[in-house]
Amino acid sequence: MKLKRYLASNMRQAMALVRDELGIDAVIMSTRNTPEGVEVVAAIDPEAQEHKTQSNKGHSEARSSFVSNELRGQTQMTPQQSTEIARMSEELKAVRSLLEDQLSGLAWGQAEQNDPNRVAILKRLVQLGIGWDLAQKLTNRVQIHRDSAWSDILFEIEKSIPVEERDVVDKGGIVALVGPTGVGKTTTIAKMASRFVMRNSASQLALITTDCYKIGAQAQLKTFADLLGVPVHVVNSEGELYTLLSALTSKKLILIDTAGMSQRDLKLSQQLTKDQAGMNTVRNYLVMSAATQLSVMKDIVKSFKQVGLTGCILTKVDEALQLGNILTVLVEQKLPISYLSDGQRVPEDLAPIRVRDLIDKAIVLGQQQSKTESEDSAFRLGMGKEISDAQ
Repeated sequence: MKLKRYLASNMRQAMALVRDELGIDAVIMSTRNTPEGVEVVAAIDPEAQEHKTQSNKGHSEARSSFVSNELRGQTQMTPQQSTEIARMSEELKAVRSLLEDQLSGLAWGQAEQNDPNRVAILKRLVQLGIGWDLAQKLTNRVQIHRDSAWSDILFEIEKSIPVEERDVVDKGGIVALVGPTGVGKTTTIAKMASRFVMRNSASQLALITTDCYKIGAQAQLKTFADLLGVPVHVVNSEGELYTLLSALTSKKLILIDTAGMSQRDLKLSQQLTKDQAGMNTVRNYLVMSAATQLSVMKDIVKSFKQVGLTGCILTKVDEALQLGNILTVLVEQKLPISYLSDGQRVPEDLAPIRVRDLIDKAIVLGQQQSKTESEDSAFRLGMGKEISDAQ
């Protein structure tokens, strides 16, 4: 038995000294008060301490052996175990997603109570079709509690959309229309050509088509060209296009109708009018349908930017349920817009853009969209971004 004497100013300090030096297995033999403080005599059995040390060592070795065996077992998992682990991983992801949705809903509910003005304007912007990220940025830029907050936001949108100062047709030069299949590139070419011939001479206009894929594409353009008294030139390669453009330098306006391509088409990088050395005089305008979903429209702009875009033309405005999608793309991508097309009539249904008119159209269409109970429920669950991206 090992005895040791400890002296401290009070009992608590004395017990702390015993515990720190002898451990929790020490036995208090006696205590007494002295002029210097409290005296404590403690003892510990060396044999018991050694037995405990050996026992702890044994436990540690056993645990290490167990962990090692477990690790070896993990490297030799059966297919059934692998399947079970994969299933558990998917379940954990689902639980995490559920918790995130619930937390978003709680945050949205709190925001609705603390800042109802901001939430109301966010809902209003989403109803127009404005993207969620842009809607939040717009509400952060203005003083949301002012009576003029909504007007201020509309002004922010208007000044953020670039517009070509001069009409494309009046400006002249070499203009190519690019974009996905079925958005109305050929019809838009016909409208632009008709507008030009009404203001100028048909002899100053040249039409070119590179669409050798879609059946009837060339025939449609030739039909319009015959009515205008303008020939159509067909090119199949980059070399032919270079040669033809060199021969048509006397023309005031050259309109090029390109083949429609998906934004995911690998041939997009081979677009004949792609911005490159020797082709910098060609101005590419992206033609997009206003009835396109926001996420798809963003993907289209991102993909076609590789051909080099000067601006865009919006078609099928009369078929759209919302116009906030195009407003979002124009603001975020800084893409100038030149024309709106809202019908099939040539050339009447093609108008130079006035941003304020486009915003007014978006507001009118947004007011025509009635909010459903499911949308309100989704907002309360914090799913405003999901609603916006789905539009």
